[in-house]
Amino acid sequence: MASAELEKPAAERRPDADHAPERKVARNFLALAGGDAVARIVAFLAGAYVAREFGPGAFGAMLFASAVLLYFQNLSECGIDLLGVRHISENVQRIETVAPAILGARVVVSCVLAALVFGLGLSLSALGALPAVDGWVLSFYGLTLVAIGPNTKWIHLGLQDSRPVAIARTLGESLYLVLVLAFVKEATQITRVPLFQLCGDAVIATTLFVWLRAKGFKLRIGFDWQLVKPIFARSWPLVANVLLGLTIYNSDLIFLRFLRDRETSGKYAAAYQLISFLINLAAAYSLSFLAGLSRVQHERDRRDALYHTAAATMFALALPIAVGASLLSGGIVDLVYKSEFAESAGILAILVWTMPFTVSKEVDLIALVAGGREKTVMHMTAWAVAFNFLLNIALIPPFGMWGAAWATLATEAIRAAIAAWCARKLEYPLTGLARFWKSGAAAGAMALVLYFLPPLHVLVAIALGAVAYGGVLAALGGIRFERGKLPALRV
Repeated sequence: MASAELEKPAAERRPDADHAPERKVARNFLALAGGDAVARIVAFLAGAYVAREFGPGAFGAMLFASAVLLYFQNLSECGIDLLGVRHISENVQRIETVAPAILGARVVVSCVLAALVFGLGLSLSALGALPAVDGWVLSFYGLTLVAIGPNTKWIHLGLQDSRPVAIARTLGESLYLVLVLAFVKEATQITRVPLFQLCGDAVIATTLFVWLRAKGFKLRIGFDWQLVKPIFARSWPLVANVLLGLTIYNSDLIFLRFLRDRETSGKYAAAYQLISFLINLAAAYSLSFLAGLSRVQHERDRRDALYHTAAATMFALALPIAVGASLLSGGIVDLVYKSEFAESAGILAILVWTMPFTVSKEVDLIALVAGGREKTVMHMTAWAVAFNFLLNIALIPPFGMWGAAWATLATEAIRAAIAAWCARKLEYPLTGLARFWKSGAAAGAMALVLYFLPPLHVLVAIALGAVAYGGVLAALGGIRFERGKLPALRV
């Protein structure tokens, strides 16, 4: 069982109970992001297999269903994957007092939504709005929602223990990939893909639940609406914020699907798949950051120090990705997909520049959530959604997926600016340029290396670019090396 010190609410702990929150956030991020990266690479390989073997049409059908499902996935989570992390990090005893009721409520919600999506897919197919195969793909993806309710990822992250999440994700996604490679051999069999995803998600949820029980927590699934009602009342702005954010994330794909064609949406989705992988790594850091920030929320100096470190760290990770991927986009797309996806390279070169804005926005968003400003987060995203819709309507009809890409980039820039302004209102100080110049100089050096390189295999170019960035950053003191320890980022 957790120690007595951890069982106390955060406000009652000794000031020195949590040493070096920046290091703890970094360790949890490395564990979570490492496992998340492996899991998402494995899942990405399944999608890339469908794209390469069956073409943009089948891939577009799968990605369109996934885009629609994202809305229902976040409704099933009920905002707990953010609010729950803070809830547990403030008081570990809630795992046995409140968490069972939260899990029970989420199970009910996720099962109802699964039935709703299953019927929606069949209805759209029957009405002729979707081809029969596309309708079944959407229906079967709906079934994956049932695994969200009992998923206890938020409890592990609230405990600042990301290792179980990383291991469970890797196991589940690996099973998913093996099943897809073994049993999906022709385009008509893509209806099996979401069913195999359900198998992987069930393994993830079961592993995490059993892991908590093995650690001594008497966790169960219960039903007590009166207990969870005030928590859900606080979480709904976060649910609304995520749904609005998803509207920005995939409205371009949905617009392209209905205003253009299946193939165009498939080519755009191919580029976005690479971006979504990177965005999810940023989200992994955010969850680790939320748990650490919640514990020092009432200690102004430690709070601000952690906030500045998070902003500088995320920038140092996002900027070289944006620079490198934009310069090597053609080789990356050619490596992952076939020649019929060549147009996706230009889209990737634009979309990857959303990364620096996205990570900046994520850090400020988590700062607002930790400060209890859930409604501010929702209002911020609502304004960005309105801006995104106007841009999509203006740019997609004349420019197709190029217009969609520029609309997405402009929207992320606006979201980052609004989030930064809201964080200043909450008295988070602006992070000085001194925390960013080393990363900027190293990224500039990497860009020069990549620009003047002779034609090389893209993997060799990526490796050389990474060496150039890391070498210059280390020379400037941005990476510290200590005997017996892993290199540490110091920006």
